[in-house]
Amino acid sequence: MKFLYGLLILSIGFLPVLMKRPPKKDWLFAYMFNAITNIILDKMVTSSFISYPTRLLPKIFHIHILYDVLLYPMFTVLYNQLTRKDKRTAIIYKLLLFSVPLTIFESWAERKTGLIKWSNGWQWYHTFLSVNLKSLITRGMVSLFRKFFTEGRSRTLYTTLLGK
Repeated sequence: MKFLYGLLILSIGFLPVLMKRPPKKDWLFAYMFNAITNIILDKMVTSSFISYPTRLLPKIFHIHILYDVLLYPMFTVLYNQLTRKDKRTAIIYKLLLFSVPLTIFESWAERKTGLIKWSNGWQWYHTFLSVNLKSLITRGMVSLFRKFFTEGRSRTLYTTLLGK
């Protein structure tokens, strides 16, 4: 639990620094999209494949709220910031720089700690594939968000919706 509380404090401290870079609305969108979809997906996965014996607020949440709402969304924001202007090949390479260590850490945590428990055939490659797919989907959604809500377009959309 000390490890989890330490991560919580570090995450809360690092979050404002991460969100400070412009364009802030893109990073806020990436963060919120990732956090909301993490909660939905983790509820499905925890019912069949993964459990978190040691987690914050266990009487309230069956999911790993620290990972779903803070750690992984922050990872996604950082990844999106680092790949903002990259081409597809660089996007994939940079994703691997994040997803490989994350998968290794989760595999280690599953074997050596009480933080996570896999069942019903869940393996490290399921984590690896799901993190990569989810990160690419979030990156795509941020790109779409950026395309439709740039400064000029958002004003046009705003005036169209409000009729002004």
